[in-house]
Amino acid sequence: MSYPLSVIMVSANFHPYVGGAEKQALELSVALKRRGVAVRVFTRRVGGLPARDEVRGVPVERLWCAGTGFINALTFMLSLGLWLLRRSAQYSVVHVHLAGSPALPAVLVGRLLGKRVLLKLGGGRGIGELAASRNSFSGRLKLSILFWLKPQFVAVTHDVAQECAQVLGTVPVVVQPNGVDTARYHPVSSEEKKALRQKLGWPEGLAFLYVGRFSPEKRLDWFLRIWSQSKNGSSFVALVGQGPEESKLRALSSSRILILPPMEDIQQAYAAADVFILPSISEGLSNALLEAMASGLPVLGSRVGGTAEAVEEGTTGLLFDPQDGRALEKNLERFVLEPGLAERMGMAARDRVVQTYSLELVAQSYEKLYRL
Repeated sequence: MSYPLSVIMVSANFHPYVGGAEKQALELSVALKRRGVAVRVFTRRVGGLPARDEVRGVPVERLWCAGTGFINALTFMLSLGLWLLRRSAQYSVVHVHLAGSPALPAVLVGRLLGKRVLLKLGGGRGIGELAASRNSFSGRLKLSILFWLKPQFVAVTHDVAQECAQVLGTVPVVVQPNGVDTARYHPVSSEEKKALRQKLGWPEGLAFLYVGRFSPEKRLDWFLRIWSQSKNGSSFVALVGQGPEESKLRALSSSRILILPPMEDIQQAYAAADVFILPSISEGLSNALLEAMASGLPVLGSRVGGTAEAVEEGTTGLLFDPQDGRALEKNLERFVLEPGLAERMGMAARDRVVQTYSLELVAQSYEKLYRL
């Protein structure tokens, strides 16, 4: 027998400040609301934003916090903990996105009140939250408290679930992948693709696309050097995003290497491209990866984390060991030299996402987790 669900989504940052975790929090909230689940998002009040708001139909509460750094985190923790204690009748589940400082009051209050609490871990193995927390006293203390309180941990990949077991020991952890809106991200016809290329000012040829943060672990400069040395024919590379590596990448730009700022209508970039690239040294389950696959793009990526789990090698994309530049070069050349390969794998990638990673399926799985 089912019972009414009222879910509090907790995220230290939220729209309009959007990263991967914040994007998933919003998309999941919207999908759950469509399923009849009462959802509210709790986040920090920053930047003069209103205390109460609504984003795509989802109510957002921005709680008081003060100062910066540690003081800001501490006051947000206090605000969140007090609200959860005082309004216990208004929710049945707390879903915390990322194991940052807000996780502590959410998990503690949930334990005191007997509420169901889910804690979603972020980042890839070795570079995500678990690895970072082990490098400081406060981080290790936080992990010890979480181990003692034992919320329901959620990992987006089996890789991260294994790391959770290694770092925290015996805790409840379930693998639940991210989801993607397969209606918004979808393939287009060759005529539409050509028109989008012209609109975006892209050259002709096979388009390799990256979307995301320009950070060292993505190894985009390494990819560009290998692409430049390969038999790349009339192909070109478009990198869309921003981050600390931007100046280094712009130094490598040319008429065939496009370094582009973030796009509001990013689905147009996916639709205009042919192959999605993700040469990361470590990876969770990238939103951009799923968006690209839903858009009908095959993946050329390193065999790590969520990429290795989402991509069926030889069917929905081509993978390479993260340190093997020669394997990357061979896979690059396959896409360039084999007519129809990108399109064929792209169709399979779309099918894979619809069957496994659609937002509706993920929302349904979360609803089951909430009711356990």
